[in-house]
Order: sequence, then structure tokens, then C-alpha cells
Amino acid sequence: MTLIFSGHPFAYEAERLFRSFFPPVKITLSHSAEDACGDFCLTERIRDGESVTLSVELRAGEHCGRRETVVPADTPDKEQERELCILLYGVLSEYTGVMPPWGILTGIRPVKLLADIDERTAAERLLVAPEKTRLAHRINEIQRPLIGSIPERSFSLYVSIPFCPTRCSYCSFVSHSVDKAAGLVGDYLDRLCEEIGAAAEAARAAGLRLDTIYFGGGTPTTLSAEQLKRLFGALERFDLSGVREFTVEAGRPDTITREKLEAIKAAGARRISVNPQTMNDSVLEAIGRRHTAAQTERAYELAREVGFDSINMDLIAGLPTDDVEGFRRSLDRVCELAPENITVHSLSLKRAARLFRERESELSGAFEMLSYAHERLAACGYEPYYLYRQKNTADNCENTGYAKRGTESLYNVFIMEEVQTIIAVGAGASTKLVDVPKKRIERISNLKYPYEYLDRFNEALAAKSRIIGFFDK
Repeated sequence: MTLIFSGHPFAYEAERLFRSFFPPVKITLSHSAEDACGDFCLTERIRDGESVTLSVELRAGEHCGRRETVVPADTPDKEQERELCILLYGVLSEYTGVMPPWGILTGIRPVKLLADIDERTAAERLLVAPEKTRLAHRINEIQRPLIGSIPERSFSLYVSIPFCPTRCSYCSFVSHSVDKAAGLVGDYLDRLCEEIGAAAEAARAAGLRLDTIYFGGGTPTTLSAEQLKRLFGALERFDLSGVREFTVEAGRPDTITREKLEAIKAAGARRISVNPQTMNDSVLEAIGRRHTAAQTERAYELAREVGFDSINMDLIAGLPTDDVEGFRRSLDRVCELAPENITVHSLSLKRAARLFRERESELSGAFEMLSYAHERLAACGYEPYYLYRQKNTADNCENTGYAKRGTESLYNVFIMEEVQTIIAVGAGASTKLVDVPKKRIERISNLKYPYEYLDRFNEALAAKSRIIGFFDK
């Protein structure tokens, strides 16, 4: 299929909307209407004096669909883009028989976009289904007091541990199997502790106060208990007296031990994750997770024994070999365990994931899975409190975090809604400097892979000086 953008600058949104209707397969992009041959989708803008004609034509096999609209020539580009996307949505819906519930929205943060839009307007102007607008509004209500609680000139710290026991087939994160990267771990921790120190100095010079801490990955508990203690010790370079939340992604059940959990708790962390992704052993095997549902339950029980009273569990809708009934059983079992938070992800097939390269058809059933999750979790006392979307998700769905009232993760809300500075350290980590009053955001990204991070570590250190410069402005 060739996707053609002719006479308009709306290629980015048009491509993202087009991909939301189809699996992550290769398409050819063109900016010339002359390439309209074979299977193609032509999006075109033609100016004619005081008017502009926007049109979309799709030819696929024997199917031919076309829609167009005429708007005044002085219509702002943003409005023309919206009109063209509505045409594209209509043509693709007619061809596929699918009507994605998020309409023409393609952004990561729909809650922010829909916060001040009522259901009728969202449906008419953006084609968003009413239930999605209601979901966004409910999340916005829950987030409002959390965002209002952010201390002035505060920040959150993200620490990246890009190692896992094995690499899952759906994964596109910057993570390395410890079997392949064992030789890097020692040097990586040396440099990471050094960068943590540099971040502490930069934050102090900028007059920032640490609010929340989040250790993510990868799988932080791939590290030994002694290695974890060493990293936690490096945090003493910060003033920790104002920290309201400290989270460590324990993640994979096959990496969780009592010794590691005790080290995490002794460091002051109160929030952890025990992430099964599914409670079906055959699905776990299919995605390359070398643990069982029984191990997940044992890890969860161990975390309770050690004294953790804020646990998150992740599930993924749309995993290969899973089906709606299987997902329901997984969710029901997790609800029986009663963690404080449950996050339900839609499988996102990224080009870096092995599963992307192996599958040619869209994974099905995710929409039904997420609908069941929303109803079941509400019945169990969980409320949705943050939401984001990714490219190439199964059935064009979203990722939603649910929590029992009062147990919401501050870090998840702050990073997703871009309302607080996040200083990030480690390979693949992305610092996001936020000046809310002036509506300024600046990103500083570390090199992605551990070996790059080690080879060019001075770049990561030098970048920390930009934190001071940003707030000096």
C-alpha cells in the first residue's frame, strides 16, 4: 500500500491515523499524486481561488472509496488538517468495517486533549466515542487534586536499569538480557552512580526539591540485592526529606527474592510492581516469559510478607495465543489478589520487537478485553487514574492505570501529563524539564543502549548542566 500526501503539510497526522486502522506492516510513503497506482491511499489538497478542496481516495484490490469536502481558502491549517483526517477516517472505516473509538485523535495524551471538551463536541469534531470522552473526564477529575499537590520547584527522579532476565517477544524497550550483557552491569552501575551524583548537584544548583523517585527498566530486580543497595546508597546525594513517593519496578516474578525486597524496603521504597502480563502459563511461554502464574502469586505473597502495602500488577490485552476468555481469567485472578494498582496495557507492536517482525495480521480481541477490564475493575473498587496511547496498539486501544482510591502513583500522573520536571539518569533515560507557568518543556535524552552510554558517558554528565540553564531562564 502506498500512502500519498499531495499538496498539504498534514503528513504526520495522516500517517498516524492511517496506521491506527491497520497492523504494523510496511507502507510506502509518497508526496506525489503521480504515484496513485496499484493499492494506494491518496490524501490531497487542491487550492482554487477562494476555496480549498480536501479529498481522500482509497484503492485496495477491487475496493474504491473516495470522500471530499470544500472549505474557504482562509481556513486555518489546523482546521484543514482536522477536516482531512475526518475524511480519511471515513474512507478507512468504510473499507475495514472498523470505527476506532478514539476517532481521529492520534496523540499519546488524550486526557489532556479532551479535558475541556464535552461528549457531543468530541463526537462531532473528533469522532471520539462517548465512553472514551467519559473515561478521559473521569481520569482528569482524579488527577486534578494530585497535580494540585505538586510542591513548587520540585522534581521527580527516574533511574533506568536497562537489563532483564530475558527479552520478551513483544518488547521494544531499551533492555538487554543479562545473559548477553552481564559484562556491562558492573561498569554500568559505576557510571550510573556517578550520573546520580551529577543530577543531585544540578538539581541543588537549580533550586529544585526532590518529590518522587522511580526505578524502572528493564527490570531493576535483575540486579542483585547488593547491587540494589549500592544504587540506593547513591540517592543519599539528594535531600530526601521531602520525598513523598518511592517506587521500584520489581517487575518479573522470576527476579523477585526476599533479600531484594528487603533491600528495597530498607531504602524507603513503599511502592513496587509484580507484573505477570498474563496468568496463563501457555501465553507466558509464547511471549518468552520464563516464569509461571504460580511464581507470580508466590512473588506477590512474598512482597506482602515483607511489608509492602502498595503493589501494582500489569496485564497486557492482545498477547499472542491469548483470547478474551483467557484475559478475563487473568484479570479475575489478579483482582482476587487485590493489589492496590492494576495497569492494563494494550499490546503495542514496535519495530524493535521480535513479535512485530513475526506477525502479519492485527491482533484481535483487545477492545473486548479492555471493555471487560473497565467494568470488572470498577466493580472491584478500582478507578482509572492515568491513561496513554502508543502507536500500533492492538485494536487501536489504550493503556490505563487503575487504583484503589488514595493509592494512585504520583509519578505516573506527573510524567504522563507533563506537569513536573523529571530528571532521568541511565541508558535510554529521558529528562523532561517543565516550566508550567511559562509553558516551556525541554527534553534531554541519554544514549539508548548501555554500551553507548558507557562509551560516551561524558555526554550524559555534560547534559546535566542544561538543567541549571533551563531554570536560570
